[in-house]
Amino acid sequence: MGKAGEVADNLSMTTCKKILGGLWFGAGSGLFLIVVLQTLFGKYGDEASTAWGWLLPAVLPTLSLILGVLVMDAQGKTVRVQVVDKFLFVLTVALSGFYLLLVALTILMQPFVTIGATALMNESKLWLGPLQGLVSGSMGAFFVRGNR
Repeated sequence: MGKAGEVADNLSMTTCKKILGGLWFGAGSGLFLIVVLQTLFGKYGDEASTAWGWLLPAVLPTLSLILGVLVMDAQGKTVRVQVVDKFLFVLTVALSGFYLLLVALTILMQPFVTIGATALMNESKLWLGPLQGLVSGSMGAFFVRGNR
């Protein structure tokens, strides 16, 4: 092992995909569980479908993309490339982490804000929507770049 940062330079594309998958599936599962529990305990009352209508589009498209890539890898249908664009990978992880943090904060901050829970969820689309576009773009670029 050499200088600091060389470990990340030597990550394989498969490892990077697993890191992104772990981040998204870990955070997505946690968010899903929180909203399930909130729904069961009546947090959203008659607006449970509104809460789920907010959460699912916030995480499922990216989870589906990652799952599709991992399944294609498992079936040997993608090109296995050893070279990882380090900047693109770090950018994708950073954007993903920031996005997932904001999604989590939208749920976790509900007791501390003056507007209702579903109103906060609807308002959060103002900042989550554009950020989700950036995450999707970086994720797509990372996977496409890695399969050339």
